[in-house]
Amino acid sequence: MSLPSLAEVEHADWPSLKRIAGELGLNPKGRSEVVRSRVFDHMRRKMRPETWTAAAEHRAALLTRLGFPEAAVQLWESTVRLDAPAPWIGLGAAYTAAGRREEAAKAFDRAAQMGDAVAHLHRAELLGVSGDFDGAVHACDDYLAILPWDARGLALKATLLARGGSVDAAIAVLRSALEHHPRTAELRRGLGILLLKAQRYDDAAEAFLEAIRVDPRDLDAQINRGTALLLAGRTRDAIGAFREALEIDPERADALNNLGVAYLRAGREKSGVVNIERAARHLESPQILLNIAHLRESAHRKAEALEAYEEALRLAPRDKEGLAGRKRLGPKPPHRKRTARPSRRAKPRGRKKPTRKRTSPAPKVSRKRR
Repeated sequence: MSLPSLAEVEHADWPSLKRIAGELGLNPKGRSEVVRSRVFDHMRRKMRPETWTAAAEHRAALLTRLGFPEAAVQLWESTVRLDAPAPWIGLGAAYTAAGRREEAAKAFDRAAQMGDAVAHLHRAELLGVSGDFDGAVHACDDYLAILPWDARGLALKATLLARGGSVDAAIAVLRSALEHHPRTAELRRGLGILLLKAQRYDDAAEAFLEAIRVDPRDLDAQINRGTALLLAGRTRDAIGAFREALEIDPERADALNNLGVAYLRAGREKSGVVNIERAARHLESPQILLNIAHLRESAHRKAEALEAYEEALRLAPRDKEGLAGRKRLGPKPPHRKRTARPSRRAKPRGRKKPTRKRTSPAPKVSRKRR
Protein backbone atom coordinates (compact mmCIF):
# COMPACT_ATOMS: atom_id res chain seq x y z
CA MET A 1 0.00 0.00 0.00
CA SER A 2 1.24 3.49 -0.81
CA LEU A 3 1.46 5.90 2.07
CA PRO A 4 -1.26 8.54 2.38
CA SER A 5 -0.31 12.17 2.40
CA LEU A 6 0.17 14.05 5.64
CA ALA A 7 -2.80 16.28 4.77
CA GLU A 8 -5.06 13.21 4.34
CA VAL A 9 -4.10 11.91 7.77
CA GLU A 10 -4.44 15.34 9.39
CA HIS A 11 -7.99 15.92 8.10
CA ALA A 12 -9.28 12.31 8.11
CA ASP A 13 -12.46 11.61 10.10
CA TRP A 14 -12.52 8.85 12.71
CA PRO A 15 -13.69 5.97 10.44
CA SER A 16 -11.18 6.92 7.73
CA LEU A 17 -8.40 7.22 10.32
CA LYS A 18 -9.12 3.70 11.66
CA ARG A 19 -9.15 2.35 8.11
CA ILE A 20 -5.76 3.98 7.34
CA ALA A 21 -4.27 2.58 10.57
CA GLY A 22 -5.55 -0.93 9.78
CA GLU A 23 -4.20 -0.83 6.21
CA LEU A 24 -0.78 0.20 7.55
CA GLY A 25 -0.83 -2.70 10.05
CA LEU A 26 -1.16 -0.40 13.06
CA ASN A 27 -3.43 -0.74 16.10
CA PRO A 28 -6.58 1.29 15.27
CA LYS A 29 -7.80 1.27 18.89
CA GLY A 30 -7.52 4.22 21.24
CA ARG A 31 -8.38 7.88 21.19
CA SER A 32 -8.32 9.61 17.81
CA GLU A 33 -5.34 11.80 18.77
CA VAL A 34 -3.35 8.69 19.79
CA VAL A 35 -4.19 6.82 16.58
CA ARG A 36 -3.40 9.86 14.45
CA SER A 37 -0.03 10.29 16.21
CA ARG A 38 0.63 6.54 15.71
CA VAL A 39 0.04 6.93 11.95
CA PHE A 40 2.22 10.04 11.73
CA ASP A 41 5.12 8.28 13.49
CA HIS A 42 4.85 5.34 11.08
CA MET A 43 4.84 7.66 8.07
CA ARG A 44 7.89 9.56 9.29
CA ARG A 45 9.83 6.31 9.59
CA LYS A 46 8.76 5.07 6.19
CA MET A 47 8.90 8.27 4.16
CA ARG A 48 12.19 9.07 2.46
CA PRO A 49 13.24 12.70 2.37
CA GLU A 50 13.28 14.09 -1.11
CA THR A 51 16.74 14.96 -2.35
CA TRP A 52 17.19 18.56 -3.41
CA THR A 53 19.61 19.68 -6.09
CA ALA A 54 20.23 23.31 -6.88
CA ALA A 55 19.33 24.42 -10.37
CA ALA A 56 22.14 25.10 -12.82
CA GLU A 57 21.58 28.87 -12.73
CA HIS A 58 21.76 28.87 -8.93
CA ARG A 59 25.01 26.91 -8.96
CA ALA A 60 26.43 29.20 -11.65
CA ALA A 61 25.64 32.34 -9.64
CA LEU A 62 27.22 30.78 -6.54
CA LEU A 63 30.36 29.81 -8.46
CA THR A 64 30.73 33.38 -9.69
CA ARG A 65 30.53 34.71 -6.13
CA LEU A 66 32.97 32.10 -4.83
CA GLY A 67 35.60 33.09 -7.40
CA PHE A 68 35.26 30.33 -10.01
CA PRO A 69 34.04 32.35 -13.01
CA GLU A 70 35.19 29.94 -15.73
CA ALA A 71 33.18 27.10 -14.21
CA ALA A 72 30.23 29.49 -13.88
CA VAL A 73 30.54 30.41 -17.58
CA GLN A 74 30.15 26.76 -18.59
CA LEU A 75 27.03 26.37 -16.45
CA TRP A 76 25.48 29.61 -17.69
CA GLU A 77 26.12 28.60 -21.30
CA SER A 78 24.10 25.44 -20.68
CA THR A 79 21.11 27.45 -19.43
CA VAL A 80 20.89 30.31 -21.97
CA ARG A 81 17.72 30.46 -24.06
CA LEU A 82 16.52 32.77 -26.78
CA ASP A 83 13.47 33.87 -24.77
CA ALA A 84 15.01 34.47 -21.31
CA PRO A 85 17.34 37.43 -20.64
CA ALA A 86 18.29 36.48 -17.04
CA PRO A 87 20.82 33.74 -17.99
CA TRP A 88 22.51 36.16 -20.38
CA ILE A 89 22.98 38.64 -17.52
CA GLY A 90 24.42 35.88 -15.34
CA LEU A 91 26.71 34.85 -18.19
CA GLY A 92 27.86 38.46 -18.58
CA ALA A 93 28.62 38.70 -14.85
CA ALA A 94 30.68 35.50 -15.04
CA TYR A 95 32.54 36.80 -18.09
CA THR A 96 33.25 40.05 -16.22
CA ALA A 97 34.63 38.19 -13.21
CA ALA A 98 36.83 36.14 -15.56
CA GLY A 99 38.22 39.31 -17.18
CA ARG A 100 36.59 38.53 -20.56
CA ARG A 101 35.04 41.95 -21.05
CA GLU A 102 34.23 41.74 -24.75
CA GLU A 103 32.19 38.58 -24.24
CA ALA A 104 30.55 40.17 -21.19
CA ALA A 105 29.50 43.21 -23.21
CA LYS A 106 27.95 40.96 -25.88
CA ALA A 107 26.02 39.01 -23.24
CA PHE A 108 24.64 42.19 -21.67
CA ASP A 109 23.72 43.52 -25.12
CA ARG A 110 21.84 40.31 -25.85
CA ALA A 111 19.86 40.64 -22.61
CA ALA A 112 19.12 44.28 -23.40
CA GLN A 113 17.83 43.31 -26.85
CA MET A 114 15.42 40.91 -25.13
CA GLY A 115 13.98 43.84 -23.18
CA ASP A 116 15.76 43.56 -19.83
CA ALA A 117 16.39 47.15 -18.71
CA VAL A 118 18.81 46.14 -15.93
CA ALA A 119 21.21 44.83 -18.59
CA HIS A 120 21.99 48.45 -19.50
CA LEU A 121 23.16 49.09 -15.92
CA HIS A 122 25.39 46.00 -15.97
CA ARG A 123 26.89 47.21 -19.23
CA ALA A 124 27.41 50.68 -17.72
CA GLU A 125 29.31 49.18 -14.77
CA LEU A 126 31.42 47.10 -17.16
CA LEU A 127 32.33 50.14 -19.26
CA GLY A 128 33.13 52.10 -16.10
CA VAL A 129 35.57 49.39 -14.98
CA SER A 130 37.15 49.56 -18.44
CA GLY A 131 37.61 53.35 -18.12
CA ASP A 132 35.06 54.25 -20.83
CA PHE A 133 33.05 56.65 -18.71
CA ASP A 134 31.35 58.34 -21.66
CA GLY A 135 30.06 55.01 -22.91
CA ALA A 136 29.03 54.07 -19.38
CA VAL A 137 26.99 57.27 -18.99
CA HIS A 138 25.28 56.58 -22.35
CA ALA A 139 24.37 53.09 -21.11
CA CYS A 140 22.81 54.66 -18.00
CA ASP A 141 20.84 57.00 -20.27
CA ASP A 142 19.53 53.94 -22.18
CA TYR A 143 18.33 52.51 -18.86
CA LEU A 144 16.76 55.81 -17.78
CA ALA A 145 14.97 56.07 -21.12
CA ILE A 146 13.08 52.91 -20.10
CA LEU A 147 12.72 53.75 -16.38
CA PRO A 148 12.87 57.56 -16.04
CA TRP A 149 13.89 58.94 -12.65
CA ASP A 150 14.85 55.52 -11.31
CA ALA A 151 16.97 56.11 -8.21
CA ARG A 152 19.42 53.29 -8.92
CA GLY A 153 20.08 54.45 -12.48
CA LEU A 154 20.50 58.10 -11.47
CA ALA A 155 22.87 57.20 -8.63
CA LEU A 156 25.03 55.07 -10.95
CA LYS A 157 25.08 57.80 -13.60
CA ALA A 158 26.23 60.36 -11.02
CA THR A 159 28.95 58.00 -9.80
CA LEU A 160 30.25 57.43 -13.34
CA LEU A 161 30.20 61.15 -14.13
CA ALA A 162 32.22 61.87 -10.97
CA ARG A 163 34.73 59.12 -11.75
CA GLY A 164 35.12 60.60 -15.23
CA GLY A 165 35.93 64.02 -13.78
CA SER A 166 32.53 65.70 -14.33
CA VAL A 167 31.79 66.36 -10.67
CA ASP A 168 29.50 69.35 -11.30
CA ALA A 169 27.41 67.33 -13.76
CA ALA A 170 27.20 64.50 -11.21
CA ILE A 171 25.98 66.95 -8.55
CA ALA A 172 23.30 68.20 -10.95
CA VAL A 173 22.11 64.63 -11.59
CA LEU A 174 21.76 63.90 -7.88
CA ARG A 175 19.95 67.17 -7.24
CA SER A 176 17.42 66.30 -9.95
CA ALA A 177 17.10 62.77 -8.51
CA LEU A 178 16.29 64.20 -5.07
CA GLU A 179 13.41 66.17 -6.56
CA HIS A 180 11.72 62.83 -7.30
CA HIS A 181 13.13 60.87 -4.32
CA PRO A 182 13.36 63.42 -1.47
CA ARG A 183 13.21 60.75 1.25
CA THR A 184 16.15 58.71 -0.04
CA ALA A 185 19.01 59.18 2.43
CA GLU A 186 21.51 57.37 0.15
CA LEU A 187 21.07 60.00 -2.57
CA ARG A 188 21.56 62.86 -0.09
CA ARG A 189 24.63 61.17 1.35
CA GLY A 190 26.03 60.69 -2.16
CA LEU A 191 25.36 64.35 -2.95
CA GLY A 192 27.24 65.37 0.19
CA ILE A 193 30.26 63.25 -0.76
CA LEU A 194 30.37 64.83 -4.23
CA LEU A 195 30.14 68.31 -2.70
CA LEU A 196 33.02 67.38 -0.39
CA LYS A 197 35.02 66.32 -3.45
CA ALA A 198 34.23 69.68 -5.07
CA GLN A 199 35.44 71.43 -1.85
CA ARG A 200 32.00 72.99 -1.31
CA TYR A 201 32.10 72.20 2.36
CA ASP A 202 29.14 74.23 3.63
CA ASP A 203 26.86 72.80 0.94
CA ALA A 204 28.15 69.31 1.78
CA ALA A 205 27.37 69.80 5.47
CA GLU A 206 23.82 70.86 4.54
CA ALA A 207 23.35 67.79 2.32
CA PHE A 208 24.49 65.47 5.11
CA LEU A 209 22.18 67.28 7.55
CA GLU A 210 19.24 66.57 5.21
CA ALA A 211 20.25 62.89 5.12
CA ILE A 212 20.25 62.85 8.93
CA ARG A 213 16.77 64.37 8.99
CA VAL A 214 15.57 61.50 6.80
CA ASP A 215 17.37 58.91 8.94
CA PRO A 216 18.55 60.17 12.36
CA ARG A 217 20.53 56.93 12.86
CA ASP A 218 22.60 57.47 9.70
CA LEU A 219 26.03 57.28 11.30
CA ASP A 220 28.01 57.78 8.08
CA ALA A 221 26.10 60.95 7.27
CA GLN A 222 26.74 62.27 10.79
CA ILE A 223 30.50 61.63 10.57
CA ASN A 224 30.73 63.11 7.07
CA ARG A 225 28.81 66.17 8.23
CA GLY A 226 31.38 66.69 10.97
CA THR A 227 34.18 66.32 8.43
CA ALA A 228 32.59 68.92 6.13
CA LEU A 229 32.13 71.34 9.03
CA LEU A 230 35.75 70.85 10.12
CA LEU A 231 37.06 71.47 6.61
CA ALA A 232 34.86 74.57 6.41
CA GLY A 233 36.58 75.93 9.51
CA ARG A 234 33.52 75.51 11.77
CA THR A 235 35.44 73.58 14.40
CA ARG A 236 32.95 73.93 17.26
CA ASP A 237 30.06 72.66 15.10
CA ALA A 238 32.26 69.79 13.89
CA ILE A 239 32.99 68.73 17.47
CA GLY A 240 29.26 68.64 18.16
CA ALA A 241 28.61 66.52 15.05
CA PHE A 242 31.29 63.99 15.97
CA ARG A 243 29.97 63.78 19.53
CA GLU A 244 26.48 63.03 18.20
CA ALA A 245 27.94 60.30 15.99
CA LEU A 246 29.69 58.75 18.99
CA GLU A 247 26.41 58.70 20.90
CA ILE A 248 25.18 56.27 18.22
CA ASP A 249 28.38 54.18 18.20
CA PRO A 250 30.95 55.05 20.91
CA GLU A 251 33.56 52.76 19.31
CA ARG A 252 33.45 54.17 15.77
CA ALA A 253 37.14 54.71 15.00
CA ASP A 254 36.85 57.35 12.25
CA ALA A 255 34.56 59.47 14.45
CA LEU A 256 37.04 59.25 17.34
CA ASN A 257 39.95 60.14 15.03
CA ASN A 258 38.15 63.13 13.51
CA LEU A 259 36.98 64.34 16.91
CA GLY A 260 40.60 64.23 18.06
CA VAL A 261 41.70 66.28 15.05
CA ALA A 262 38.93 68.80 15.75
CA TYR A 263 40.05 69.13 19.37
CA LEU A 264 43.63 69.72 18.25
CA ARG A 265 42.51 72.48 15.89
CA ALA A 266 40.53 74.02 18.72
CA GLY A 267 43.69 74.08 20.87
CA ARG A 268 42.54 71.29 23.21
CA GLU A 269 45.61 69.13 22.77
CA LYS A 270 45.00 66.68 25.60
CA SER A 271 41.47 65.81 24.43
CA GLY A 272 42.74 65.49 20.87
CA VAL A 273 45.48 63.03 21.78
CA VAL A 274 43.13 60.95 23.94
CA ASN A 275 40.55 60.53 21.18
CA ILE A 276 43.06 59.70 18.45
CA GLU A 277 44.67 57.08 20.69
CA ARG A 278 41.21 55.63 21.40
CA ALA A 279 40.61 55.44 17.64
CA ALA A 280 43.87 53.52 17.17
CA ARG A 281 42.79 50.97 19.79
CA HIS A 282 39.58 50.25 17.87
CA LEU A 283 40.97 50.29 14.32
CA GLU A 284 44.47 50.33 12.83
CA SER A 285 43.97 52.30 9.62
CA PRO A 286 46.85 54.06 7.81
CA GLN A 287 45.45 57.55 8.49
CA ILE A 288 44.90 56.95 12.20
CA LEU A 289 48.37 55.45 12.60
CA LEU A 290 49.89 58.40 10.75
CA ASN A 291 48.08 60.77 13.11
CA ILE A 292 49.50 58.86 16.07
CA ALA A 293 52.97 59.11 14.51
CA HIS A 294 52.62 62.87 13.98
CA LEU A 295 51.58 63.40 17.59
CA ARG A 296 54.48 61.34 18.91
CA GLU A 297 56.93 63.11 16.64
CA SER A 298 55.67 66.50 17.82
CA ALA A 299 56.23 65.31 21.40
CA HIS A 300 59.84 64.32 20.47
CA ARG A 301 59.11 60.61 21.07
CA LYS A 302 61.00 59.64 17.95
CA ALA A 303 61.33 55.90 18.55
CA GLU A 304 57.60 55.51 19.18
CA ALA A 305 56.79 57.77 16.22
CA LEU A 306 58.98 55.66 13.93
CA GLU A 307 57.17 52.55 15.14
CA ALA A 308 53.81 54.11 14.22
CA TYR A 309 55.13 55.11 10.78
CA GLU A 310 56.26 51.52 10.22
CA GLU A 311 52.82 50.20 11.22
CA ALA A 312 51.18 52.61 8.76
CA LEU A 313 53.54 51.50 5.99
CA ARG A 314 52.73 47.90 6.74
CA LEU A 315 49.12 48.65 5.79
CA ALA A 316 49.92 51.12 2.98
CA PRO A 317 53.50 50.48 1.74
CA ARG A 318 53.51 53.39 -0.74
CA ASP A 319 52.08 56.08 1.51
CA LYS A 320 54.08 59.28 0.99
CA GLU A 321 53.68 60.57 4.55
CA GLY A 322 54.76 57.25 6.00
CA LEU A 323 57.81 57.08 3.75
CA ALA A 324 58.74 60.66 4.60
CA GLY A 325 58.40 59.94 8.32
CA ARG A 326 60.60 56.85 8.03
CA LYS A 327 63.19 58.91 6.16
CA ARG A 328 63.17 61.62 8.85
CA LEU A 329 63.36 59.33 11.86
CA GLY A 330 64.96 56.15 10.55
CA PRO A 331 68.64 55.27 11.00
CA LYS A 332 70.93 57.31 8.79
CA PRO A 333 73.22 55.50 6.36
CA PRO A 334 76.90 55.47 7.41
CA HIS A 335 78.82 58.49 6.17
CA ARG A 336 81.61 57.70 3.77
CA LYS A 337 84.75 59.81 3.88
CA ARG A 338 85.83 61.07 0.55
CA THR A 339 89.48 61.53 -0.27
CA ALA A 340 90.24 65.10 -1.02
CA ARG A 341 91.15 65.76 -4.63
CA PRO A 342 93.32 68.69 -5.56
CA SER A 343 91.20 71.32 -7.23
CA ARG A 344 92.54 73.40 -10.07
CA ARG A 345 91.10 76.56 -8.71
CA ALA A 346 89.51 77.48 -5.44
CA LYS A 347 85.80 78.24 -5.57
CA PRO A 348 84.67 81.43 -3.88
CA ARG A 349 82.80 80.84 -0.68
CA GLY A 350 79.22 82.00 -0.82
CA ARG A 351 76.73 82.66 1.88
CA LYS A 352 75.51 79.59 3.67
CA LYS A 353 71.83 78.93 2.99
CA PRO A 354 69.67 78.82 6.11
CA THR A 355 68.44 75.31 6.88
CA ARG A 356 64.68 74.83 7.11
CA LYS A 357 63.41 73.25 10.28
CA ARG A 358 61.59 70.02 9.56
CA THR A 359 58.30 69.55 11.35
CA SER A 360 55.90 66.65 11.35
CA PRO A 361 52.66 67.09 9.37
CA ALA A 362 49.46 67.94 11.19
CA PRO A 363 46.97 65.14 11.92
CA LYS A 364 44.27 64.73 9.27
CA VAL A 365 40.63 63.69 9.25
CA SER A 366 39.49 60.34 7.90
CA ARG A 367 37.16 60.83 4.96
CA LYS A 368 34.37 58.43 4.03
CA ARG A 369 34.64 57.45 0.37
CA ARG A 370 31.67 56.44 -1.70
